[in-house]
Amino acid sequence: MLIILMMEGFTTMYIKEAGIDEGISEVIVTTKSGAGELNAAPIGIITTTNDENKHFVKLYEGTKTLSNVMETNKLAANVSDDAVLFVKAAFENLNETHLSLFSGFPVLNEANSWILFKSAFIEKSVESSFFQLTPIAVKINQKEVKAIKRGLNAVIEAAILATRYAMAEDKREKEDMEKIMKLYADIVEKCGGHREKEALKILHERIYIG
Repeated sequence: MLIILMMEGFTTMYIKEAGIDEGISEVIVTTKSGAGELNAAPIGIITTTNDENKHFVKLYEGTKTLSNVMETNKLAANVSDDAVLFVKAAFENLNETHLSLFSGFPVLNEANSWILFKSAFIEKSVESSFFQLTPIAVKINQKEVKAIKRGLNAVIEAAILATRYAMAEDKREKEDMEKIMKLYADIVEKCGGHREKEALKILHERIYIG
C-alpha cells in the first residue's frame, strides 16, 4: 500500500496508519544539514492526545540530528521493524543504498512508512532542545499486522541504552548500563529471530554487552 499526502491539515488517521500513535514511537529519524549532509539516528517521536494529536521530539546537544534540524527545520520519521537497521543507524553512517530523496529530503528506502515533519523550536535545557512537529507528507510502503516480538523490543532498548553508554563518563553508571544491556541481550538470544540476533552481534562489536 502506498499513500503520499502533501497538505498541512491531514487527519490523524494517516499518521496512525503509518505507525505513529500515542506515547513515544521509536523510529529512525533522517535529516540533512544546510549544506546537504545526510544523517540517520534512532529517535523517539512523542505523540500526545489531550485535545488533538500533537507530535514532539527531544533532541540532545552535540548530536548531528539536532544541528541538522536547527538548520533545516525538518526531519523524517522512518517507521521500521528491522532491528539491524536500527542498530546500524545508531552506530554507522547509512549510505546511499539505504537512503533516497523525497522533495530533496532523505528518507529510508527500507522503511515500512515515513512521515516528513516540519519542526518548530519550543524550549531548550542544558542537555536537549524540544520541538513541536507538524506532518507535511506521509508515505506508506507496507501496512501489516504483526505480533509483539520481545526480541525486537529488547534490541531497540539495548541500542538506545548503548548510545547513552557511549556518552557516559561515570564508571558506576556504565557498570549499571552494562548489567541492563546484558539482560536485554539474554532476551534477544532467547526470543529473537535471525535479524535481531544479527543486530545484537553488531552491538557486541560496538560495545560490551556481557
